[in-house]
Amino acid sequence: MKTSKKILLLVLVVVMTMSVFATGCGKGEDVKEGEKPVVKDETPKATGPKVLRLAGMPAATFNPHTSESAEDSVLISYIYGGLLELVYNPDEEKAEFIPNHAEALPETEDNKVWTFTLKDGLKWTDGTPITAEDYEYSYKMLLDHNLANRNAFILWDSVPVVNAEEYFKGEVEWEEVGIKALDEKTLEITLDTEMPEIDVLTTFAGGGATSPVHKELYEAGMNEDRTETDYATTLEKVPSCGTYKLTEWIRDQNRVFEKNEDAILGDIYKPDRIESRVITESATRLQLFENGELDTATVSGSEYDKYQEDPRVVFQERNTVWGFFVNSTSEKNPILQNNDLRKALFYGIDRDKITKGVFKVYESTPYYISSIPMVDYENGTKYCDTEEAKAIRPEGSGFDPELAKEYFEKAYEANGNKKIEIEIIYFEAQETMKRMTEVAEEEYEGLFGSDKLDIKLRAMPPQAAYDAYRDGNFDMGIGAYTQDAFNPWGSMFVWTTDFPNKSHRFANEEFDKLYERTTRGDLLLDPKGRIEALAKMEEMLIDYVPQVPIFQNNNAQVFADRIKLITNGKFIPGLGFAELQADIVD
Repeated sequence: MKTSKKILLLVLVVVMTMSVFATGCGKGEDVKEGEKPVVKDETPKATGPKVLRLAGMPAATFNPHTSESAEDSVLISYIYGGLLELVYNPDEEKAEFIPNHAEALPETEDNKVWTFTLKDGLKWTDGTPITAEDYEYSYKMLLDHNLANRNAFILWDSVPVVNAEEYFKGEVEWEEVGIKALDEKTLEITLDTEMPEIDVLTTFAGGGATSPVHKELYEAGMNEDRTETDYATTLEKVPSCGTYKLTEWIRDQNRVFEKNEDAILGDIYKPDRIESRVITESATRLQLFENGELDTATVSGSEYDKYQEDPRVVFQERNTVWGFFVNSTSEKNPILQNNDLRKALFYGIDRDKITKGVFKVYESTPYYISSIPMVDYENGTKYCDTEEAKAIRPEGSGFDPELAKEYFEKAYEANGNKKIEIEIIYFEAQETMKRMTEVAEEEYEGLFGSDKLDIKLRAMPPQAAYDAYRDGNFDMGIGAYTQDAFNPWGSMFVWTTDFPNKSHRFANEEFDKLYERTTRGDLLLDPKGRIEALAKMEEMLIDYVPQVPIFQNNNAQVFADRIKLITNGKFIPGLGFAELQADIVD
């Protein structure tokens, strides 16, 4: 494969770089004729471990099968090694897939059967070997019908493993599933259909749901009827087979990760220790950064005014679209079922007053697929830059007050010319989120008239809010879906009828068929047809409005001087600023 040569180059670069820093001329060393002597820097160098100090949200679990939040996913990636890894290649200035537990990238002859060969000597930090059989066990548990793990869908959604979904539903035996350990080192994955290489690489890279679990600990935590395991829910039950191990976990306070001595990727990831404090408020994080207690913080809102000229600030695109989910099948508040009302809400909000007025640096987003996802990994072509995307998206920020009022009047009449009442949920203890909903209240009532529309606001903890969305106990509420940087088609699964963790009530048979065609059907190897289908799916969402999209949280992020980003401030899809590859200089 083409990528194999790139991997070798990257490895050589890493080795050469290590050699440069490991050698040098000091006093008393011979200098060859024609060479300039190297003067040794006598400045004392720090000899302690390189510590990266971060802040994040609380973590519920380190079980990759059940993790739910973005925070869980980030922390889990530190401690679980996967078959592959996505890293930044500074020579080519792009993200690149490299082997981790696998010896090389997977081999295939037909793009349906993919074979991974594992490295020799793989083991957990307690010395337990990791074999292909352990990977098969892990995937069997991930798909187990009784456990009903929330992340099981990866093995039939991201890649359509033969009978994976059927096994999850209890319809077939394990022997019929396309996952087989052929021997201790060889893992074979068989798919229902041909898949592009990029889909396979992204599915099996990183320390997520496709990483192995520790069989002994997993089984030890299993309840009697095998419907639940407490695996990785307390410090002593969290294993490691990745670059770092969890050495401290005080729930809702802090997490500490120490580098494993024999970590396969130990030379690529620079911190010896990662300290992650639980800090929910952005203002507090920024204050700790100013105090020298954190190495990075995001900057938005009024805080940005202070930093907009700061050379330490870099800007990141995010593969997440935030907005207000709408309970479009509500029985409690049936006017939300009215499509005219939802369109009025879509076109009736001046997003710039939120993105530029509240958050300062965010991007107004009247669409559902962020600016990150690519439709051509090799060439770096983004979906948002295609003619297909441009043709179906609203102009500018999507604010069209006259069109919005037309839709609202139709909805108002359908409501019997009675005042419409809508409650919007926002995340408590997050001031900018609160302000966002206040602006929405002002905008909507100001445009449509407070005599016709009454917006009420309600604060809830984020997890409680998402529980309410899933259970249908809401009118509207702040929330977002994160998208795959390399597979926007797979990311559309969250809008399908069968998505198991819905925060919306959108269901469309034609949409579902297009999703199937682009992820496992006839359009898989048809690049143009696949892009056209993606645009059609987004157009359906714009027409239905299951969520009023508001912004893409393209944060400004400030790094301490001690953090030397190898990306030189360039944001890399799938990696961000590659903080773990940054050098740390004290």
